[in-house]
Amino acid sequence: MRAVSYANGKVVTSSIDRPQGDGVLVDVVSAGICGSDLHLLKAGAHSPHVAGHEIAGTTPNGTPVAIEPIISCRICHYCLSGNYHLCKSDSKGMGMSINGGMSEQIMVPEDCLITLDKKIPLQDACLIEPLAVALHGLIRTETKSNHKIAVIGGGTIGLCTIAAAKYIGCEVDLLAKYDHQNEAGSKLGAGIVDGLYDRVVDCVGSNETLDKSARTAKPGSWIVLLGIPMEGINLPGMKVIMNEIKIFPSIMYGSTSGIKDFEVAAKLLSIFPAIGETLITHRFSLDDAKEAFKVAQDKSYDCIKVIFDPNI
Repeated sequence: MRAVSYANGKVVTSSIDRPQGDGVLVDVVSAGICGSDLHLLKAGAHSPHVAGHEIAGTTPNGTPVAIEPIISCRICHYCLSGNYHLCKSDSKGMGMSINGGMSEQIMVPEDCLITLDKKIPLQDACLIEPLAVALHGLIRTETKSNHKIAVIGGGTIGLCTIAAAKYIGCEVDLLAKYDHQNEAGSKLGAGIVDGLYDRVVDCVGSNETLDKSARTAKPGSWIVLLGIPMEGINLPGMKVIMNEIKIFPSIMYGSTSGIKDFEVAAKLLSIFPAIGETLITHRFSLDDAKEAFKVAQDKSYDCIKVIFDPNI
């Protein structure tokens, strides 16, 4: 079967054996290119396994599913408490440390499958992964419908955060760098950032956006870090301390009160199935992987989410 991988700065579509072994065989229908894939590619990371952790498809009996791409130990304190995304005991990430979903098929443990409502367009359902990322930060900071949300950054995660905030019932505004991102944010129901907010979700993590986040947060509010601050969490100390602004570094997704973020994300997409029309701007076959990654990296294409459809 065809599969996409990247190593040493190069993207390759190759022919590999179909997956075998224990688990459920999933025919992949959509697989997204994540910002982390672009960072690893640019860094020249050696990642010879199949890429892709934003995955949806069908099981052998035709059930539509999204795939939660974490395989944790399931027995440590973190796993048992619903924080399996923090497991350090032989935890594996599809598309990162083991084969992922940029392929025609993938074999996964049954408990990684999230059954989907048939109202969800399966060709868009790889968005459930970034939606779960966005929801995790809001759920863990106990965000309610009366909270006003500012989203900093208009990439996929920023726009998914708008969708997540609207799902909760919040008023939400966006600060984005590019016109096409602001247009997408408006379609999802976001206004323009102005004033102070109960939750500021930084989806970039640069020194500039961190400073903006601190100056946009109400006293006693939360800054949720969905972007990774590669240069450190450099916030204006006096502003943060004097206003008791709380910081929540949010990573991936887990389970809160027995409910998986992935399950909430799937419900969100079933209620708002048209999200894919706004976020997914480009679709490619597995054979066109080099072009797909090129488009995903170049904002001149006005891209937001670039995905693979193995059926093309």
